[in-house]
Order: sequence, then C-alpha cells, then structure tokens
Amino acid sequence: MFSEEIFTLLTQEYSISLATSKKDFEEVKKIRDDVFNHRYAIYPELKKSSWYLYGEDDKQSFIYLLKHNLSNTYIGTVRVFFINNKTPIKTLPLQRSLNDTNKNISTKDLPIVEISRGSLLNKIPKHSIFSALTLRTYLTYGLMIATRINFLLYHSSIVYSLMEPSLHRILKRQKVNFVQIGEAVNYYGIRIPYAVSRETLINDTEKFMGKLTKYYLKTLCENPHSFLNYIDENPYLSRSDIELNRMSKLFEKYGEDVDINLLLGKEPLTQQISTV
Repeated sequence: MFSEEIFTLLTQEYSISLATSKKDFEEVKKIRDDVFNHRYAIYPELKKSSWYLYGEDDKQSFIYLLKHNLSNTYIGTVRVFFINNKTPIKTLPLQRSLNDTNKNISTKDLPIVEISRGSLLNKIPKHSIFSALTLRTYLTYGLMIATRINFLLYHSSIVYSLMEPSLHRILKRQKVNFVQIGEAVNYYGIRIPYAVSRETLINDTEKFMGKLTKYYLKTLCENPHSFLNYIDENPYLSRSDIELNRMSKLFEKYGEDVDINLLLGKEPLTQQISTV
C-alpha cells in the first residue's frame, strides 16, 4: 500500500490530469521531444519523423499529463489509445510495431485500449526525501494511476501494452500483472507485448493504487467541465461511453471510501457474501 509520503508526493507535489487543450498537447510534445533527444535520437528514421511527437494515433487517445506543482512544469505523460465502433483506426499501435497481427490480440470485443508513450523528462526536480531513482519509480506509478483512472471511466475489455522488460518488472511489484502474449521484438530497443483484462488489472492493483485513484476520480467528479468538453469534442466518444455521472453519485453517497466493486458497476463484496 502507498505510504503517506507517496500519497502526498502524487497528490500535492505532483498532479495528474487529462490533456484537453492545445496548450496541453504542446506540453505532451515537449516531453516526448525530451525523451526522443535523450533515448531515441540514434534512430535516423525517428529523427526525420514527426509522428513520434504527435500523430494520428494521438487523436484517438486519452493522453494524461503529470505536473510538478511547485515549478508548474509538466514532467511526464502517458497515452491510452482506444478502439471502439466509431474509430477509424482498427489496429493497435502494438500490432503495427510487431509488423504482424499477433494471434493473441483480438479486436472483436470492443472497446479495447493500449497503454503507450509513457514518458518522463530526463531531468526532474530533486526531492528532499526520495533518491532520483526512487522518485522516477514513484512517478512511473503516477502515470500508471492515470491509466487506472481511465480504465474505471472507460469500459474497455482488454488492456494491451508493448513494454520494456524493466518497466514490466517495476509494475509487477505493485500487482500490475500483465501477461506476455508474444515474443520480444527489437522496436527501438527490446519490447515485449503484454495484455491483461481491465477488471483483473483494476482489482489486482486496488490495494496499492486504490486510494490515489479514488482521490483523482473524486476530484474529477467535482470539477468535470474540461474533461466533459474533451469528450463532447471528440468524434469517437460520447458521454454515454464514460462512467463519470454514475461515479459522481457514488462519491456523493460514499465519499472516497466507495467500494471498488461499486465503481466497477457490481455489488460490493459484503453484499455478495450476505446473499450467498
């Protein structure tokens, strides 16, 4: 479970938000450009391209930003690419990266999503308690919490990701139990395709990430305007796709102690037990 120090880090010192404005998307590009220059500039085909900074896939995505509040600087971003019945792109970036349609990847049970483009600036503000490595690890968890918020709001069936083995190890320590679904590939470094059901991911990570997720969901429910404007202006989404209204009523009734099963649209565990 997160300590109070980590909770404070990821709610007071840093904050998570959905990119919704032109200014937000420019910040996303800046972060990706920094990562590009630090890690991927050795690849000439990437250096000549602009899709890495912002491309067609990004128009079909929820993109989250992580901000250092004291300096008012965005230091991280992560993307949740989605496919539903309205989207023009019907293949995951992961599938295209593998140069093959993996037999373990199904695009029939829509909507499905893929986590990608998780990025942290090369240089982030120093912390008085946490070492640089520890801080980066916790900020990586912060980006994962952003995606977890998204999975509760948007009822996808399967979550996919093409990850470096080191990132998979970091996430697995916190019960983010992605399952390998294909062989490793050399896609600008070694990457492995993984998948997990949305409900499994949410349930497995509840103990470690639940408090932070509920904090941000409740905050969003109290001030949903920019988020809803983004949904209304996105041609591939509608308010009926998003669980925000139902969750707002749950937070009004239960506060941040709302049962995870209620957030998932199920009976709470205690009720399930009592009716057996």
